[in-house]
Amino acid sequence: MVIILKNTEGDFEDISPKEFLDFACELDQIKDNLNSTNASINRTVYMRIYYAVFLFLREWLKKFMNYKSRNGEHTKLPRFIKKHGPFENDRNEEIYEELILLKKLRHQADYKLRVPQKGSPNYQIWEFTSITSAFVIAEGIIKTFNDFKSF
Repeated sequence: MVIILKNTEGDFEDISPKEFLDFACELDQIKDNLNSTNASINRTVYMRIYYAVFLFLREWLKKFMNYKSRNGEHTKLPRFIKKHGPFENDRNEEIYEELILLKKLRHQADYKLRVPQKGSPNYQIWEFTSITSAFVIAEGIIKTFNDFKSF
C-alpha cells in the first residue's frame, strides 16, 4: 500500500527563472562538499541552467511579444525566437542555436545514463560543452533580452 501525503503549502512557492540559475551556480560551487556524486550534481546543474533560460525566455516573450505558451513548447519556443525574435536575423539564429545547445545538454543530463563509447556514432554527436560554458551562454542570452527592453 502506498501512502500519499498531501503537499504542504510551503513545498511550492513562487519562483523566478533567475532562482533556478542561482541555484545551479550555488550547487556547482559547493559540489565538492556534498555526498552526492559529481555526475548527479553536474547533471542537475545542466538541467537547472536550461530551465532557467527556457522559463526566462517564455515569460519574456509572453510579456513583450504576446507569445502563447502551448504543447511542444521546448521545440516551439526556440523556433519562435529564430523566426520572430526581437533582434536581427543573425542574432535570433545565434540565440536559437545556443538554446538548442542548452536543451541538448539538459536532454543528455536527464535521459542518457551513459556517455557513449569513444569512436561510436553516438559519441560523435554527444555534446561535451562544459558547465562553465553553459553558464556563460545562459547569462548571455538573459542579458541580451534584458538589455533589449531597457532601451
